[in-house]
Amino acid sequence: MVALAPFRALRYNPDRIGTLGPVLAPPYDVISPDEQEQLYQASPYNVVRLIYGQELPDDDERHNRYTRAKDAWARWRADGVLIREAQPAVYLCEQAFVWEGRPAKRLGVIALLDFEGSAGQVLRHEATFQGPKTDRAHLLEAVRANLSPVFCIAPDPQRRLHQCLEQITAQQPPLATARFRGDEVRLWAVTDPGAIGRIAGRLAGVRMLIADGHHRFEVALAHRHLSASVMTYVALREDPALVVRPIHRVLRAAPQQREQWRRQLEALCRLEPRASAEELMRWLSAAPGHGCFGYYDAGGFSAVSLREAVVAEWLLRPSVPPALAGLDVTILHQALLPRLPGANGQGCWYTPDHEQAIERARQYGPDGCAWLLRPIPLAQVFAVAGEGLALPQKSTFFYPKVLSGLVFNPFDDG
Repeated sequence: MVALAPFRALRYNPDRIGTLGPVLAPPYDVISPDEQEQLYQASPYNVVRLIYGQELPDDDERHNRYTRAKDAWARWRADGVLIREAQPAVYLCEQAFVWEGRPAKRLGVIALLDFEGSAGQVLRHEATFQGPKTDRAHLLEAVRANLSPVFCIAPDPQRRLHQCLEQITAQQPPLATARFRGDEVRLWAVTDPGAIGRIAGRLAGVRMLIADGHHRFEVALAHRHLSASVMTYVALREDPALVVRPIHRVLRAAPQQREQWRRQLEALCRLEPRASAEELMRWLSAAPGHGCFGYYDAGGFSAVSLREAVVAEWLLRPSVPPALAGLDVTILHQALLPRLPGANGQGCWYTPDHEQAIERARQYGPDGCAWLLRPIPLAQVFAVAGEGLALPQKSTFFYPKVLSGLVFNPFDDG
């Protein structure tokens, strides 16, 4: 049974920082070096200095980004930049954004997820790697706090919890508001024990899926001697503003193999020209069956469908479990790319933005190609995770990301 609890959060003091937007940041793992510098410049108190500090040439074991995060954390608390809430609360977070030209609002809950009470109820769909886990462990050990929430998704089939959350936001003013890159964020503190009980009760009988934060979750679980819970943001599966984007691939074919690549691609797939990226994406969103992709290279845009015999051969004898075999991302990397000359072993460049993928392929010149994918339905992600399986690397991009800096969960009682 999932167990969620309120906590006495640390929050930025508006009297010290002014507006909240300049101190917020995306999750650490989607921050590029250029963006890291921009966030540093946005405010001397931007949360990036805690979650993803810059590395310096003279860093060593005693002076590094983890020790700087620890020092900033202690200093900001001592100076009143961060202040402790007087009483425990769960927090409602609304993110208003524009998706495909239309406004949307996603409403979720930030609370503590108890490890013991939630054992076996938290599904994971991504493999984790030792490097990121070591990095997050060093930071957790230095700061002794959850600086960013793990992002989970819970089913709400009758949308009763969503209605409950909307009622709360309609009855009380937000605790804080912020604008971040054009999106609006609003935060409410729920301190009423009855309301907290209703929220926790709605989630108690469900299995939740980790959308983002697998490394942070596993590190927190391994360090549960420091804290028996982890700060978690819970979105609701039936919320139409919960967007799952695909992650597209950009490759470079070896110049001497371009013609052979194209011949083999045409042998394995049907290629139908499309006049524009927009036309291609419309086709892709409606394409039925397995193994359909948008494709761009120097020859233009193509709608790509793996030939039925190739799909059937793969699905009859896949090298992965059946729950993964029919996914487009699996078919691309297991059944198609290995049979294109020069593609096997070539590094991919990834982006959830199809326009960025096409532009990157153009920058590669005649050797570049972009593979555009369809999103994996959320129900299918739950099904894969429910079987204890991990999706292929870079399969899903949950949007919008949950911002860091709204609330913090310190492990001490101060």
